[in-house]
Amino acid sequence: MAPPKLDTLPPEILFNILSYTTPLSTALLPKHPLLATAATSKHLCGVVEEYCRGLLKRHANISPPKAPKTGAFVCRRKWFKWLRETCQVCGRASVRKAILDAGLTCCKRCDDKNFPKMTQTHAIQHHGLSKLDLFTPNALHPTLPPLSLGTYMVGPSETLMISERSVLDRKAHIRSLLSEENRDDATYLRRRAAAHGRIILHMDLVYTVFFCKGRWVKAHRFRGEGGKKKMRCKSLETEEGRERYVRQGLEKEWRTMGLWEGRSVETPIEIED
Repeated sequence: MAPPKLDTLPPEILFNILSYTTPLSTALLPKHPLLATAATSKHLCGVVEEYCRGLLKRHANISPPKAPKTGAFVCRRKWFKWLRETCQVCGRASVRKAILDAGLTCCKRCDDKNFPKMTQTHAIQHHGLSKLDLFTPNALHPTLPPLSLGTYMVGPSETLMISERSVLDRKAHIRSLLSEENRDDATYLRRRAAAHGRIILHMDLVYTVFFCKGRWVKAHRFRGEGGKKKMRCKSLETEEGRERYVRQGLEKEWRTMGLWEGRSVETPIEIED
């Protein structure tokens, strides 16, 4: 017996399936799964329209006409228009996106009040964390998940923001790995962050964020004739020297955190060139 096709399922099951397509987010527009499903067949288009009709009634307090005389009122288009132009927290008109969620329309007041966040500089200086602690996974912390982050424009440049809750949770985790002597020693934590910065430099990496998702990418600082470049720090001059510095630096940090056993600097981490 052949398995049932999508368009042969009863509406209540289809509605349940559609609820998993992130209908409250605009992040996937213009290729949102609801729009793609509606374009599949006339039957599924009608199912999506009914589903979006329910969303409009439940969330936007809009009662679409059951049988409009023209095609001017399309529930799925009206739904996404409402999502794009309405703060999803207070309901006021807004087209601003939440800093930590590019798919959520949220006015500045609601964003600041409901989604506390901080700059990476504040996280490093006031919470004793390094970029390797914050922007995971990476060579030092290959199994830690990424933190919730985003960017917003300040003049011509972007400012990176990190969820306050994420930073505090990560701080507690890192502190639990350090000795009692070091975990609250401000001088040690500053030196530790600086050491991590030197490891990043020797790895020739930079962290970038796009659409609330971050990634480590190659900085190509050491591109030059013959692959060599005269540097103030001798360990930076050759690829072999940089690799040796990174290997020794990671080993030292793992031993300090009690994570050396079973570790390898060869742990694969996705890096974009």
